[in-house]
This record gives sequence, structure tokens and C-alpha cells, in this order.
Amino acid sequence: VVPHEWDARYAAAGRLFSSEPDEALVELAGTLPPGRALDLGAGEGRNSLWLARKGWQVTAVDLSGVALARLRAQAAPEHVAVDAVGADMGEYLARGERFDLVVVANIHPEPAQRARLLAAAAQAVAPGGHLFLAGHHLDSLGRAGPPDPSRLYTEERLAGAFPGLEVLRIDRRERQRADIAAPLVDVVAWAARPLALIHISEPTRPASSSYAGFCLKRTNYTLHKSQHRHT
Repeated sequence: VVPHEWDARYAAAGRLFSSEPDEALVELAGTLPPGRALDLGAGEGRNSLWLARKGWQVTAVDLSGVALARLRAQAAPEHVAVDAVGADMGEYLARGERFDLVVVANIHPEPAQRARLLAAAAQAVAPGGHLFLAGHHLDSLGRAGPPDPSRLYTEERLAGAFPGLEVLRIDRRERQRADIAAPLVDVVAWAARPLALIHISEPTRPASSSYAGFCLKRTNYTLHKSQHRHT
């Protein structure tokens, strides 16, 4: 979908998606100390605003100027730290910035693009930081998410998707929606980059006074013998 198509979708509705943050994000990130967060495909900013209200400095990236305008309109009167950036997610990630939390919520690219996006999102996680992903499970096909089954998530499709990170959990979660009888199924992934280990070598021990004295004596003795041979 190109930017103007997303703009048209957002403009056609007073609000396209829920204003509440993702429940799994609240559960998993709610106890983390605030830092720098990156919300990819942020849309109208439900997750960005929740994080900013918790004290995070949030960069919200999305293609739609209409969605980001709504996000800014909500953030401004609250004076929360949200930088709304209109950009392609892959191009933004190519800048190489690192964040304490990277959010990938309800983004369903085609498989090859998904692999590149998730690898780049994992690379953007700073040491000690976390990555959160939530999306529609293949079992929700026809009820939620894109109609192309290859773009939906499964636990297996996320295995190995976050190089360099430790995957702490990949959950299959069901939830009810009032207008649909059968439960919707989501996938939630939570991963972390371990803190870098810094090896500090043991400082060189200074020579003891007795050893230093012995070295000095050996030097004087060698010098005396050398002078004696040449006299």
C-alpha cells in the first residue's frame, strides 16, 4: 500500500483503529524503565502515546501523514515526548539508530519483506533493550488481518526472525471481538538483546621492592663485567 492509499483510508474514518494500547505491550513493557522507544507503523499512535505517557521518548514512524497528524494533535496538549516521523520503515531503520524498545505492532508485509523488516528491527535494539511484536495469526484468516495467508504470523514463521536477540516468548493469544463470534487469534513475540559483556584485564602488578632491587643489582653486575672485559 502506497502512502496516499493509507491517507485515504485514515481520512475516510474519524478514527481507523482503536485508541487503546496493545494489551500485550502494556503487560510486557509496563514495568520497564523509560528510555528511547521506536514505534514502527505507528498509525494514529495508540502505542506511542501510551509509552510517552509512561515517560518514554518515542519516535513514531509511519507512511501516512493523516495518521501522524492525528498523533501530533493528541500529543501536543499533553506535552509528551513523541517525534512523529513520516518515512518508510525500512528506510528509517537503515539509519542505524538504537533504541531501548522497538515496537512492531500489526504490520503484515509479504514474507521476503517481513524477514528484512524484522531483522532490521532486531538490529535497532540497543544492548539491554527489548523488541515487541504483535500481529494476526494465520488462524484468524478471513476474520482479521490481510487476506493473503502468507502475510499472517505463526509461531514457526517467527522462529529465527530476530537475529542477535534472545527470544523470551512467542505466544498464541485468543481474544473476543463483539462483532465476530469466533475468537481472533494473535501472535505476540518478546525478545531482548543481552547487555554487552566488557572484559577488563587484570592490571599489571608492580614489581615488588625486593624484585626491583634484584633487577637493579643484576644490571649493575652485568655492566661491571662488560666494562671489565673491555679494559
